[in-house]
Amino acid sequence: MKQTKTKLLCLLIAVLMLLSLAACGKETATEPNLIKLGDRELLYKGACIMEDSSGNDAVVLTLDFTNNGKENASYLWSVDETVMQNGVELEVASIITNYDTFETVVDNQFKEVAPGATLEVKTAFVLSDTTSEIKATFEELLGSKNGTITIDPSTLKRETAANTEPEATLPAAAATGDALLDWWNGEWYGWWQMTGCSGYYESMEGRWWDVCGVIDIGTDYTGTVTLWDEDYTRAEPMALASVSLNEAGTGEHGTLMSEGGWFTNVALEHSDWIVDPGIKTDGMMERENIICIDGWYEDGDDEYHYEIYLRPWGLRWDDAGEDFLPNSYDDWYLPLIEAGKPMPDAIGADAVGGDAPVGSDNTGAATTDPGQTASGGDGIVTEEQVQKGYVWMNEVNRNIFDATYDDIVAYFGVEGQFVKEEYSDHMKANYRYYKWISEDDDSHFIYVNFMEKSPGVYTVSAYNTSGFSSTEAIEKYLDIVKAEAAEANKAASANAEMKDFSAEIAQFAKDDVKVKIMTKIPVSGWSFDDSARCLVENDDPSAFGAGAIQFEIRENVEKFDSYKDSFKNYQDIEDRVIGGITFKGRTYKYIGYEWIQYIAQLDDSRALSVGLRNLDCVPGTMPDIILNNMTFK
Repeated sequence: MKQTKTKLLCLLIAVLMLLSLAACGKETATEPNLIKLGDRELLYKGACIMEDSSGNDAVVLTLDFTNNGKENASYLWSVDETVMQNGVELEVASIITNYDTFETVVDNQFKEVAPGATLEVKTAFVLSDTTSEIKATFEELLGSKNGTITIDPSTLKRETAANTEPEATLPAAAATGDALLDWWNGEWYGWWQMTGCSGYYESMEGRWWDVCGVIDIGTDYTGTVTLWDEDYTRAEPMALASVSLNEAGTGEHGTLMSEGGWFTNVALEHSDWIVDPGIKTDGMMERENIICIDGWYEDGDDEYHYEIYLRPWGLRWDDAGEDFLPNSYDDWYLPLIEAGKPMPDAIGADAVGGDAPVGSDNTGAATTDPGQTASGGDGIVTEEQVQKGYVWMNEVNRNIFDATYDDIVAYFGVEGQFVKEEYSDHMKANYRYYKWISEDDDSHFIYVNFMEKSPGVYTVSAYNTSGFSSTEAIEKYLDIVKAEAAEANKAASANAEMKDFSAEIAQFAKDDVKVKIMTKIPVSGWSFDDSARCLVENDDPSAFGAGAIQFEIRENVEKFDSYKDSFKNYQDIEDRVIGGITFKGRTYKYIGYEWIQYIAQLDDSRALSVGLRNLDCVPGTMPDIILNNMTFK
């Protein structure tokens, strides 16, 4: 790795001083980039800028790690590193150098170094920008000695990692600069247990399972927690909770609280989960970097108490003890993190050396030749199509995980570039991977995983991007893509076959106070979720992320303002006549969802809310048609 002119000059001067002092028989000078940490030494050799696996700029430092102790030692368990820029601690970067073996730039940090030996290691951090000064401090892990290196990133060369073909996995959360958000946001792994079981679950008393999760909280301190165990996946999770985060708590990490969502088949409500990692009780919670989500499941006579213990993905559990390790910790989790792999979308998937052959029947015998039946093209589209495609998939298409390969081809207008096909023994399904690539820059593309849900039918299971800023793409194209989607919706809605729909909605805890909702909905493409009291823009009412029209009854319209202080981006909008009644309109963001809400007093004892969650209501689109046909009793 090349060094800057300044560093070369420093080293040259140091060499000349060493030669001069040695000739005079005097004590040798100190190397300016040498940091002594007790029995360990670090020699800073240089730095460069690389792109991490999420497309962010990252600084990569190269160091010689020398073990002057009497026993083997690794860099990882000897050195505590802190890298600051603009007064903010930088997040560790994931830079994969070989996607076949999932080697990363920091792999040497794990290697044992014999007494008296030296090993070159690298460490990498996501940059806030490529011009502001960086200060890297290295400290004894179990001591107080430390040293600091100052780096000017504007002088660094850019380098690329070898074999940088990205796997189609979802990127980890990027640092926000907010210490509270950066601690919570990201990928988590652990286990959960059932106790106090009764009814159907009585025989499951004390059983536990591995669990993975993603916490995604925005700058408004609201967001989601997604969890899946061995029987679920990221796309079809065990729990999806809307949450709020508060700085108040018994420790420095504040308190996370549920505001809505669901756990398995039951709804979550405000404060069903109260998660305070500062509360240190006996058992697992005595440890650092851990959270516990506990709650009570109740569905008729079927009940149990659950506890979910989670730690950040990539963290070793050496402090946990055998009694507290997840079931798959040694066989699945450890090999993955030691190989530098990101968290898979299913527990047991992508096991190091553990996947069945492509198209296998679980006996090791191949049943198909990889990719022989897979269609594909060159995947070349314009730069605008790539960026707009990401915005459509991530922000506009609420049913993206129901979209087939043919649907994605129809959107882009060209076949994707086929990358590979493989069989997942854990998921018992084939996967295919495709890319849609910018004609202007082949490092800019969308990478999409497709899973075979039925013979020959592949639907989206994950997607990610490379080479461009997703944030900038959303800022530039969101309104345009929404308008294009609305025009497509209008055209489809104009010719949609419709059917009559009706449902009785009762006020919470007052079954005798009801409103009958009547309208028309498409014969296919919409369904009704009775438990959530909403029409869902999907044939599956439990579809993850689908838009919905939700109904709620209160005594009067003022009751709908209970949480108004928590609404973000609140705006009053034009009134709307629905079923001959004038409804007051407003828009806002609440617990991670964008809402259009219409509320009206129907009579002395009933007020009704018609709320469109993550749905636009452009004239001529299906949500607009459904509201136009709506009447009440």
